[in-house]
Amino acid sequence: MVEIGCSSEYNRIWIEERYFSKIKEVLDRITNRTNTIIFSVNSQVIAPKQAKKASKENPTVPLFDSDYSPSIKDAIEAANLNQKYTFSNFIVGQTNQLAYAVAKSIVDEPFDRYNPLLIYGGVGVGKTHLLQAVAHAFLLRRANAKVLYCSSEAFTNDMISAIQKKQMFDFKEKYRSLDLLLVDDIQFIAGRESTQEEFFHTFNYLYGRGKQLVFSCDRNPDELNGLQERLKNRFLGGMLAKIDSPDLELREAVLLANARAFGLKLDFSIIRALAQKLGPSIRELEGGLLRLTAVSNLTSRKIDLSLVETVIGAYKNRRDDARTLLEVVSSYFSLPLSDLLSKKRARPFVLPRQIIMYLLRNQLNHSYNDIAKFLGGRDHTTVIYSVNKVEKLVENDGEIGRIVEEIKTKVFSC
Repeated sequence: MVEIGCSSEYNRIWIEERYFSKIKEVLDRITNRTNTIIFSVNSQVIAPKQAKKASKENPTVPLFDSDYSPSIKDAIEAANLNQKYTFSNFIVGQTNQLAYAVAKSIVDEPFDRYNPLLIYGGVGVGKTHLLQAVAHAFLLRRANAKVLYCSSEAFTNDMISAIQKKQMFDFKEKYRSLDLLLVDDIQFIAGRESTQEEFFHTFNYLYGRGKQLVFSCDRNPDELNGLQERLKNRFLGGMLAKIDSPDLELREAVLLANARAFGLKLDFSIIRALAQKLGPSIRELEGGLLRLTAVSNLTSRKIDLSLVETVIGAYKNRRDDARTLLEVVSSYFSLPLSDLLSKKRARPFVLPRQIIMYLLRNQLNHSYNDIAKFLGGRDHTTVIYSVNKVEKLVENDGEIGRIVEEIKTKVFSC
């Protein structure tokens, strides 16, 4: 892995946006290997001295600004972007290389070959980061462009609010006046007929006028139940780019970059141990390192292999127990695991799902929010209701009590 230090945040983004490919090409050729490149802000990098005041005889323009200009800041805020999600801190490896390359290509040549672009993959593999990176780079290249990033949930809520307030004209103006529309987690419009109807017309309007569309999904859109065929055809007619779970080398690079961002100087043996124990998602890597850092700070213990085993080992065991619980319940009720994690509300899935929530809360002490995320992004109030319901059933229904005990024995007895 190669780290390139920059004197400021803006310099980092500017250099990475324009010269990443050329730098990587040269380094790969010189070293005769595939390199992972990280651009970072380093206080030890000496910034170039300020040029003398420009005059007619000596006109000078600084190569880099020290920060985003106010207009760019306003555009980023209006586009609903998180400033930390840029290409400069998106770590590239074998599992996300295609998606990254296509995303960069869109910035260079939008409205052309890859429209629409749909990036798909599991939870926490970097889809949101990549979508927002596209939006950031797009705005840096085209300051006057109209860009909006939103979740499919936000699109739905905006539409519902517009209908209630009789402001559909404003809603259509907001979404159809864009040069670049990015919608995250498109799978959540499946089964929502009104949302799909409006989304279909918004898609057609923008696409027909040569505007760029970028989406993310947790799976190939062809696998989405409840999604209209005409929308599937629109997605499948564009560019699909899958992001797989990060491999060991990419996990190590992500952990190293995050450790440096936290100001930590960790021995590589620590990085390797964390990479082996954490995952598969980027989000779990970041969360694990954050937990380790917090425990180290609160207990004044040095981060070593012993602390890694204490903090991460215990978490990993708890996570593995949660996965085992899902598999046992799936087998016990003869239901596909994917259905238990889906949004399906058919009666056969309700009780098994509620038992999972109950045991995650009472046996593994997961928070309601964590359980909601673990089971496909449900609302935490649904989890609270389910846990309370199963508690009452266990107390008052002998058959349900017996089922829960059998599942507990299968999961926690070994």
